Amino acid sequence: MKGQKEKAGHPQKRITDEILVQIGKSVIVVFLVVALVGIALMWYAISTSRKSELTMESEAAVYEMSGFLGKYSKIAEQLAVNPDIRQVLSETKQRDEILLNENMGSVREYLSNIVETDPENFLTSWIADLDASVLTQSDGFTSDEGWDITGRPWYPCIEAGETILTEPYVDTASGKLIISAVAPCYDKQTGDALGVAGLDISLERLRSVMSHYKLGNNGYIQLFSAGGTIIYHPQEDMIQKNIEEVDISQNVKDAVAGEKDEFLKYKIGGISKYGVVMHDEVTGFVVISNLPVSEYYSFLFITVATLAVMFILGIFMIVLSIRRSASKLTKPILELNHTAQQLAAGDLDVNLDIAAEDEIGQLGDSIGETVSRLKEYIVYIDEIADVLAAFADGKLNVELQNDYLGEFQKVKEAMLNISTSMIHVMENIHESANGVSLGASELANASQILAEGAGTQAAAVEQLVATSIAIEEQVQETRKGADTSAEATVRVTSMMEQNQDKMKRMMEAVGNIRETSQQVVGIIQTIEEIADQTNLLSLNASIEAARAGEAGKGFAVVADEIGKLALESSKAANMTRELIGISMEEIQKGSSIADDVMHSLEESVDAVGQANSMIRQTAESVSTQAENMIQIRAGIEEISQKVEDNSAAAQQTSATSQELASQAVVLNELVQKFDLG
Repeated sequence: MKGQKEKAGHPQKRITDEILVQIGKSVIVVFLVVALVGIALMWYAISTSRKSELTMESEAAVYEMSGFLGKYSKIAEQLAVNPDIRQVLSETKQRDEILLNENMGSVREYLSNIVETDPENFLTSWIADLDASVLTQSDGFTSDEGWDITGRPWYPCIEAGETILTEPYVDTASGKLIISAVAPCYDKQTGDALGVAGLDISLERLRSVMSHYKLGNNGYIQLFSAGGTIIYHPQEDMIQKNIEEVDISQNVKDAVAGEKDEFLKYKIGGISKYGVVMHDEVTGFVVISNLPVSEYYSFLFITVATLAVMFILGIFMIVLSIRRSASKLTKPILELNHTAQQLAAGDLDVNLDIAAEDEIGQLGDSIGETVSRLKEYIVYIDEIADVLAAFADGKLNVELQNDYLGEFQKVKEAMLNISTSMIHVMENIHESANGVSLGASELANASQILAEGAGTQAAAVEQLVATSIAIEEQVQETRKGADTSAEATVRVTSMMEQNQDKMKRMMEAVGNIRETSQQVVGIIQTIEEIADQTNLLSLNASIEAARAGEAGKGFAVVADEIGKLALESSKAANMTRELIGISMEEIQKGSSIADDVMHSLEESVDAVGQANSMIRQTAESVSTQAENMIQIRAGIEEISQKVEDNSAAAQQTSATSQELASQAVVLNELVQKFDLG
């Protein structure tokens, strides 16, 4: 098996590795599932814990801020309901001096006492009259004539009828960040607004309190006013900035503007954080807590890293344990494999010492029994080897001495059958070899005669091929001559047809001349008639001239000349008629001769056409004969090739027959080496 795997190019697998892979996969999968579930639960627990922590810290900051600022709001409300303050504000009218009021001394004393109760946080306490638009403080400050109460940021509390906390601002006198708690003051009888009472409160203590809120290592609390102004931030340069000026995520701004308490993930300055936005319903101030994401999940990261280390160590220990158990389990299997390889190599001298009490021990016992039985079969194998050696030496008649058991009984029977069959086969081969030797000799002689006859036929066929080639060349020459004659007769026929056309045109010209001559005769007759008329007129003129006497002599001379001219014209016309008559006779003779020539040309054209047709048929016959000669030549060449092939085959057959005869002799000698007795 090992050799087969190496030949196939596959690496040998080990049971230990297979066990390790199979069990290791399951263990790793279980570990991963447990790890993922544990991490998920841990993430949920840590997220819940962190969220609760941030929420509680934010609530604590809100409660403390609400308690701090709520207390001062209550004090402002107490100031607003003080009877002396109400009376001063009620009695002070427009353009009145508030300091001249008889109750102003007790009011200022009361305001000073309020400040003295908490000088660390109270800067001043004060009242402002609505009618006189004047403000006076516990420290003795009173506004001047141009001061306008309606332009103060806390003025809306009069219209709203409730206590408010102003946006933070820096006090010019002390330089501290303060807010004002302002409560409206009303006439107890009429309910009309009289003015306000307020306190200027320092935020130093509140900021100090907020600074003690630490969230983890890097988390902190931010405090915003109701208008979004930063009251507290660990960075001093952020104080008094509005939330819109801060690089913070929009979801936080939306939560602040919408007065929603939310747990959010957001960014400050590009750093991701978790935090809680929480509002104080009393003051309207907002507390925003934050904790960096890295610190938010720091415990989770530490836990995951710890679990990863523990899982790696656990997997390593499990792998070592599996490998040890697999090695202990596969040790007897390796020993059995070694024994099996020895048996496969033919070595039966093996010993097994397997003390296992499981299935592997049973397998070892079975292999041991198999080895014992194989040792018993060695005697059979030795005798079979001797018999096979005798077969190799040519001794086919053998006997087996041992009694074979089991499957070896079939081997014994097969060996005896082989001996009997081989003896019979060798006897038949010996007889066949003798017959083959005799037949091969006769075949060699016949093949030699056949080869000689085929050679003679090949020579005769070659002479026939040469003769057919000569005939073919003569036929080709005849074909060329016939083609040339056919072309010449075609040209002659064409020329005679052209002459015939010319003769036809000449006959037509003669006919035209005849018709023209007839017309000329008519014209001459007309001239004769004119001459007769002219002669008659001349005679009449002479008579009239004679009648005229002397006066008509000149006219008589003219008439006489005209008469002579008419006579000469008549003579000329007669002479022309005679000449035309002679010409007509000659034309008639020429026309008759032309008709004869035309008839002869037509007969010549027909004769040449028949000769041309016969020559063309002769050329076609010669062409057909040339093609037939080519086919005859090809057939003779093919016969020549076949004759040559037959001659070569006969020679090859003769050589093969001789070789067969010699091989039959060798075969007979080999068969005689076997001992068939």
